[in-house]
Amino acid sequence: MREIVHRLDVSTRDEQRFRSEIEISNPVGSKLILAFPRWSPGSYLIREPRRLVHDMRAWAMISGKNIDCKVDRRGPDEIRINIPKGTSSMHVEWFAFGNDLSVRTNHIDSSHFHMIPSATFPRVMAGSNHSEGPYVVELLHPNNWSATTQLKQVERLDEGDFVRSVWKAESRDALYDGIIEANANEEIIFKAGGRNFRLKLWDAGGVKIESDRVDFLINSMRELFSEFHALFGEPPWDDYAVILHLTEKARGGLEHTGSQSSQMRRGSLDPGDKEAWRDLISLISHEYVHAWNVKRLRPKTFDDYDLSQEMHTDLLWWFEGVTSWLGDMICLRSGVWSDEDWSADLKRKLSRFHTMSGWDHQCLSESSFESWYHLYRPHPHSAETTISYYLQGEIAAMCMDLELRKRTKGKIGLDNVMVDLWKLHGLHIEGDSGSGGSEPRAIVEKDIVSSMNRLSKGRLNSVVRKLVHGLGAPDMQEWAKAMGRKLDPVDADEYVGWIGVQLSESPLRVNKFLAGSPARDKLQPGDEIVAVNGRRTRKSSDLKGALRGRSDQDVSFTISRRGGMMTFLITPKKDPLHPVNISGAGNRLWKSFSESKQEKS
Repeated sequence: MREIVHRLDVSTRDEQRFRSEIEISNPVGSKLILAFPRWSPGSYLIREPRRLVHDMRAWAMISGKNIDCKVDRRGPDEIRINIPKGTSSMHVEWFAFGNDLSVRTNHIDSSHFHMIPSATFPRVMAGSNHSEGPYVVELLHPNNWSATTQLKQVERLDEGDFVRSVWKAESRDALYDGIIEANANEEIIFKAGGRNFRLKLWDAGGVKIESDRVDFLINSMRELFSEFHALFGEPPWDDYAVILHLTEKARGGLEHTGSQSSQMRRGSLDPGDKEAWRDLISLISHEYVHAWNVKRLRPKTFDDYDLSQEMHTDLLWWFEGVTSWLGDMICLRSGVWSDEDWSADLKRKLSRFHTMSGWDHQCLSESSFESWYHLYRPHPHSAETTISYYLQGEIAAMCMDLELRKRTKGKIGLDNVMVDLWKLHGLHIEGDSGSGGSEPRAIVEKDIVSSMNRLSKGRLNSVVRKLVHGLGAPDMQEWAKAMGRKLDPVDADEYVGWIGVQLSESPLRVNKFLAGSPARDKLQPGDEIVAVNGRRTRKSSDLKGALRGRSDQDVSFTISRRGGMMTFLITPKKDPLHPVNISGAGNRLWKSFSESKQEKS
C-alpha cells in the first residue's frame, strides 16, 4: 500500500512553475494537517517556499467519487483540511513557481527541473499513521529527459511524450535530504576510489558544454574522491551523484546524504580561467566532505531536523569552517590543485580575513550560533562586529592542525581527528551499504576536544578555548613560520591614500568599512563620493587618482547623502599591507599536511 505519494508534473515548465500533489491513503482522525518546511538542511536561512505556492485545492475520495474540501491556512506554513467520514484517500494539489536559480531552491524552465524536497513537499503533521514514511515520489517529465537523484528508483513508466519516474524513500530524512535534477543531458557514470559516481550537467543559458572539458572534470573528480577515500577509508555508500549547473555568475553548493548540487559560472570549465576552476573543484570537494561531516557526523542540534524553525548550533565553525579547510587540503593532496593554486586561494582568503575587524567583537562559537541572523541577514556594519564561521573557522582550523602536527611531529593532524570522530560517532544513513561508527550519535564540542587530546596524547583544551571562544585574530605569521613557509604583504601603490571602505561603482557608493578605516566616523554606507578636493569622482580609478600622494594629509570629500550634499575632511592613511603572499618550500610539518595519502603504485 502506497500510504503517502508525492506527485510532480512539469507540463507547465515553460511558465516556470510545476504542479504538485500529495495523496494520503487510509487517512486517520478528523483533520489532515500539512506543514511546508521553511528551510532546507545545509542552508541556514528561512526561505519560506510556501510563498511560491498558488491555487491550492483539496478533495477526498469517497466511494470512488471526488468530494471537494476546504483548505484553511494556519500560520506561515500550515494548512488544515477536515477529513470527511468514509474517505479512502485525501488529495491536495497546488502549483508552485520555480524561478530562483539557486541550489537551495526549486528552479524550472523549458530545459530542466531542479527540485529540492524541503522546498516542495509538505510534512504530514496529522491525518496519517505513516507521516514518517515510507513515501513514494512520482515525476512526470518529457521522455527525452532523465532524472538524477539519490532516491531509489522503483519504476519508469512510458506515457507517450512523457515518462513517469517513480522513486521510494523509507524515511523522512531520506525524502527531505536529497534532490532531483531532470534534464535532457544523459548521466555520466564513472568510478573513483572503488565507488560509483554519477555526474548530471546543465547549462542555464543552453551553452554547449565541451566534451574535452567534461572529461577533464571527471578525471579531476576521480583523483579528488580517491584521495578522500584514502583518508577516510571505504565510504559506506556505493553510489553518489554530482549535479552541476553552469551559469553566467551564480555560485553555490548544497550537500545531501548521497549527492551534492553545485552552481558555478561556466568559465570554470574554460582552460584559461584558473581562478574559476579552483573555485569549482574546491566547491565540489567541500560538498563531498559534508557526506561525512554534517550528514553522518552531525551536531546534536541537527540530530532530528525541525524544518519549521531555526536550528542553532555553536559548532558551525567545525561543520563548515573545518569542512572548507579539509576540502581544500584534499584538493592539494590529490593534485587537482598545485601548490600555486593552494597559495593563490590562501591569498584570497587572507585578503578578506585581514580586512574584517569582527575578531575583536565576536568569537567563533558565537558566530556559529548567530549565523541565522548575522551571516545570512547582514547589515552594512556586520563586518565590523561579526566574523564568518566559514572563513575564520577555516583559519582557526589551520592553527589547530598546526598545533596537532607540532605535538606529534607531523603524525597527527586535524584531518585525523575528523576521521576518528567519524569512526566513533558516524551515523548509518538509509541506503548505506556499510555501517556507521562504533558509537553512532550526534556530537558536541567536548567530543572534538577529546579526540584531539587522545590522538595527540596531550591536552589541547586551551588551544580550542582560545581559538573558538576567545576574541582576537590568530597569528598567521606564526603558522607560516612553523610550517617552513613565509607570508609577505601583497604589492600595492604605497603613495595612494587609503580610506578603508568597500565601494560599488556607478555611482561610487560606500558599501561597508574595512578594519581600521579612517573614514568610519565621517562616512556612512550608501554615501556617494561625488568629489575629492573638488575633483569629480565617478569610479574607483578616479578616487585612486585623487588620493595619490595624499597619505596623512587632510582631504576634502564631497558626498551625497540621501539627496543632500555634505563635505568632510578625512585624513587617509597608508595602506596597511597585510601578509597574504605565501612562499617557501615548507618543512616536514608542511609535507605531512600536503602529501597524498594514496598508496603509490
